[in-house]
Amino acid sequence: MTEKIGVATRYHTRLPHQWELERIVDLSKDAKRRLKWIDYYLKHGNARKTCRYFGISQTTFYKWLNRHKKLGLKGLEEFSRKPKNFRVSNIPYDTIDIIVKLRKQYPAWSKYKLKVILKRDYDQTISASTIGRILKKKNLINQIKSSKLKRAAKRRVKRQKAQKYLKELSPGSLVYIDTKHLNFTGAKFYQFTAIDSKTRIKFIKIYSKASSKSGQLFLGEAQKYMPFKIQNIQTDNGSEYLKYFHEELEKQSIPHYFADPYCPKQNARVERVIQTSEYEFWHFNPGYELREINELADEWMYIYNNIRPHQSLNYLTPMEYFESLDSEGKIEKQVSTM
Repeated sequence: MTEKIGVATRYHTRLPHQWELERIVDLSKDAKRRLKWIDYYLKHGNARKTCRYFGISQTTFYKWLNRHKKLGLKGLEEFSRKPKNFRVSNIPYDTIDIIVKLRKQYPAWSKYKLKVILKRDYDQTISASTIGRILKKKNLINQIKSSKLKRAAKRRVKRQKAQKYLKELSPGSLVYIDTKHLNFTGAKFYQFTAIDSKTRIKFIKIYSKASSKSGQLFLGEAQKYMPFKIQNIQTDNGSEYLKYFHEELEKQSIPHYFADPYCPKQNARVERVIQTSEYEFWHFNPGYELREINELADEWMYIYNNIRPHQSLNYLTPMEYFESLDSEGKIEKQVSTM
C-alpha cells in the first residue's frame, strides 16, 4: 500500500508479529505484570533469578510461562472461571413453596434453622446451601444482615505467606514481630518484640495494652532503632497486628505476612528470642512500673545486641555481624519516614 505526498511516495509496512505488539495496550494490569516476568526471564535466561526478583514462586512462574508459550499474549490473561455446566435444581415446587412460606413467617431465621424445621416438621432433608440459593433466587435474603457480613469481609486482611528465601536474603528483608505477656506483682504488661531474621538484631518495647494502636507505635519505634530499612514483616494473627498496625504498613507499602494459626515454628526466631528474654533476663530483673520495665528492656536490648555472643552467628554479637555485612556496602539504610 502506498500514499503519494507531492512527488514523494510513502510506503506503509507492518513489522513481523505486529498484531501481537498492538495487543499489548489491550492487556489487563495483571497480564502486563506477568509479561514483565516473561521479558525478564527471556533477557536473563534464569527462572530462579526471575522468581527471586519478582518475589513469586516457581510454580506460579512456570504456569504463566507455559501458557504464554502455548497461547501467546492472551495466555497471560485470567481465563473465565464460569462453569461450563450449570446447576439444574431438582427441588420440587412444593418444597420451594414451604421454604418461602417459612422465610416469610420467620424472616430473621437463618438457612440453618430452616433446614432443621424442614427435617423436623416436614420430613424433608435439604442442605442449608440449597435453602440459601432458593432464598437468594426468591430475593428473600436479609439485606441488613447481609450488608453487615459484606462490610466485615471487606475489613478482613488477606493473609499472605512469606517466601522462605526472605529469611536470609539481607538485613531487613524479613523482620518477625510477636507479643509476650509479662506478669509482675499481679500486674500485666505486654512485651512487643521485633527481630531481624538475617542479623538477629532485636528491638523490644513494653506497653500496658496489646492493641493495634500499641502495635502501630511499636512499629515506628522499631523502624527508628533498626540500622537498616525494614522491607517485610511477619506476625502471627493477633488483633494487635491488624487495624492500625496493618494500615500503617499499607501506608508505607511494607508487605505484611502472617504465620498460620497454631504454628509457632513459622515464627521460630522471635519465639526463641522471647524465651531467651524470659530465662536470661526477666527472671532475674522483675519490674514494677511501666517506665521502670522499659528502662530494664533498654538495658537488656543493649546487652543482647552488643555484648551477648550468638552461636548461630559464629559467636559474634548481632551488631558485630551486621557491621561485617555493612562493610561490604550492600545494605539498604533506614530512611526515617516518621
